[in-house]
Parts: sequence; structure tokens; C-alpha cells
Amino acid sequence: MKRPRGTRFGAVLLDLDGCLVDSNDAHASAWSDALAKFGRDVPASGVRPHIGKGGKELLRDFVTPAEHALLADAMGAVQTELFMARFSREVRPFPGAAAAVRAMRRAGILVVLASSAQKDVIRRSLALLRLDGVLTGQTSAQDVEKTKPFDDIFSLAIDRFDLAPRRPVAIGDTPYDVAAAHQIGVPCMAMRSGGFPLRTLRSADHLFAGVAEAWEKGRHLFA
Repeated sequence: MKRPRGTRFGAVLLDLDGCLVDSNDAHASAWSDALAKFGRDVPASGVRPHIGKGGKELLRDFVTPAEHALLADAMGAVQTELFMARFSREVRPFPGAAAAVRAMRRAGILVVLASSAQKDVIRRSLALLRLDGVLTGQTSAQDVEKTKPFDDIFSLAIDRFDLAPRRPVAIGDTPYDVAAAHQIGVPCMAMRSGGFPLRTLRSADHLFAGVAEAWEKGRHLFA
């Protein structure tokens, strides 16, 4: 889906972790601890570059195919439990991010949370952000067979909420968001808030410090 020149975005495919909440380090630590429970010694720093992939895709880098088939679901469940235990201590909203989403809603922009996170994580995050009822909708890891860096999350969101006529743009913080969006011809705004090296985000169509800046300084890009 190519965006005609001169058109502006009327819909947003919005990532959660690293965009709305500062949680990437907590996810990496939870994955490190979860892998340790299954006998895998992987420091959080070794997991950190893979954050942004869905859990099953992330695990492919740390276990054998046979182990993945047998243990991926169990490992993912443990990671979610450990992450949720860290949530109140370590996860914080990015300043101005939720306010920017509310402003998008008031401006008539459709915002769909298109995250590879688990539904429990999404629910708790939206409660923290006070965005219940603000979003047009959401997708999660449980809704698709393959998560980021594959396009399934974004494709489902576009189809489920009829976003194609609105010229959607993806907003994410990882190279996996950029890859997933570009697979289906959707432009991507990359946020530096997720802590990924700038060189890994250079293929994004636009680059901003965070969601608040994307709305404030990039307002002209939206319908």
C-alpha cells in the first residue's frame, strides 16, 4: 500500500512498549530471568536488542527449534508473570505520550494499539495510561500467529478497523516495527524513546524523540 505524495495520515498503528510506556528494560530483565528458570543463562543485555519482537519470535534466538516447539508457550507465560511483578516498580508512562494520543483522538485521527504484547500487559498499561475508551481498538500477540518483525499485527489492525482508506502510519520504537510496517507498504515513524541505536532506525520514514514530539513537531503529517 503506497501512500500518495502530499497525503496526510488519518490513522495510527501505535506500539506500546517503548512508545507509550518505558518498559523495554523491564521486559529484557524479565526475559533473562525467565530463560534462567529453564536453564538458559542469558543476561538482560543480551536480550535487550531483541525487545520489540513478539515473545515467540524473540525466543527463536535463544533456544533450539525443538525446544521452541515444546517450551515457547511456557517460557512466554513465565516471562509475562515476571514482567507483571516488576510492573509497578519499573514501568512508567513516557511524559506527554498519553496526552498526545488523546489529542489525536480529538483531531479525528484513528489510533489502534498494534502491539506484540500479551493482553494482560496491554490491559494494565492502558489503565496506567488512562487510555481506556480513547483508542479505536487494539491487537495483541494472542490475535495472530506471527508477531513483529512480521507484519501480522499491523495487517490485522488495518483490516479489523478498516484503516486503509485513512492512510495509516505505524509508530514504533524498534527496527522490528519498521520492518513490519514496510513489509506491507505502510510508512513508519520511529521513536528514539525505546533506546535503540539510531543506526537501527534509519530506514524509518520519520524519526522523533517520542510520541509527544511526533504529535507536536510532526502535526503537519497528520490529517
